Amino acid sequence: MRKQFEQPWKRLINNFLPGLTAFTLDKPSEHKYDLLHAFCRIPSTRKPWIVTFEQFLPRPAGDRRDSFLFKAARRNLTSENCKRIIAMSDYAKQKFIEINHDWHPLKDVLKKAFVIHPNVPIYASKGKTYSSDHPLQIVFIGHAFARKGGIVALRVADKARKIGLPVVFHLVSKLLYGSIIYTDHPDKQRYEKDLKLLELPNVIFHGKLTYPNVIELLTKSHFQMMATLDDTYGFSIVEGFSVGTPAITTNVCALPEFVHSEGNGYLIELPLNESRNWISRKFYFEYCGEVFQRRRNSEKYWEILDETYEILADQTLELIIEIVNHPEKYTPLSEGALAQALDFHNSQAANSVLDNLYSKIVNV
Repeated sequence: MRKQFEQPWKRLINNFLPGLTAFTLDKPSEHKYDLLHAFCRIPSTRKPWIVTFEQFLPRPAGDRRDSFLFKAARRNLTSENCKRIIAMSDYAKQKFIEINHDWHPLKDVLKKAFVIHPNVPIYASKGKTYSSDHPLQIVFIGHAFARKGGIVALRVADKARKIGLPVVFHLVSKLLYGSIIYTDHPDKQRYEKDLKLLELPNVIFHGKLTYPNVIELLTKSHFQMMATLDDTYGFSIVEGFSVGTPAITTNVCALPEFVHSEGNGYLIELPLNESRNWISRKFYFEYCGEVFQRRRNSEKYWEILDETYEILADQTLELIIEIVNHPEKYTPLSEGALAQALDFHNSQAANSVLDNLYSKIVNV
């Protein structure tokens, strides 16, 4: 069987033709194929196809669900050659239902939809140990630094240093923050005080790392910390599980589907709306609403962020203190992380499921 996986012209489409982000255009190929499996974009092709998506499908052009391109892409989901719609999580499937709730064909289209969680190779064969004789190693991975929890990690590092807690924080990031990140305050100067904490003696900033180096760092770390305000999935956490590294993260979006408190890590609770997105109950407006986006540069929003960062940092510090004081609690968490990867995110098992699906579609 010949399969083609999409390789979208991302730079052209994203920079110059944002309305086409909903589409993958069928283009000439040296090799014929029997089936196309697209990612987050709906193919325009006469061949049988499958699409996997992480949150929105179709992707609205500038949040415009009434646009011609959005509606045209969505109609393709009703076509006979659209064989399966694969959501990466129950959260993603629910988002798909929400964004298309008033679409008449939704009920029939949902018959094609099911969930397959992201998968990874399994690198570890057993859980890890931790001894309080050595510093606890914690890694943060995220290019969207503030949104993913980098500011929280720095504040935890500062608090840990002040009380003499033996913890080292490793940060892997391009340090993207400010106006280009949808959850951040657009004034980058607001973050300067926190970013000075990168110079702390218990903080090691690695910048951008290659995938093998990330896996190596995850292997050497006791926890991965991702106190994120919003995340479609949290792929690095699954990668951490593949080497037996438990996670400290928040309860937003899809994360509670595979991170279980005291099972394979810890979930820090943020106030959520019905869609499982973070919402500040103090000020009663959603992080991604249109009204909020117009008010994002306000003093009030920085107060929301600053307070939230501080709450997350305090709760994370309590969890770290508990592990340092009771190191025997660590190994079950590491074993739980590895078990989660083996049972739910194993690339060998996922490949078998997909191969069977491809064969079933092509051989009908």
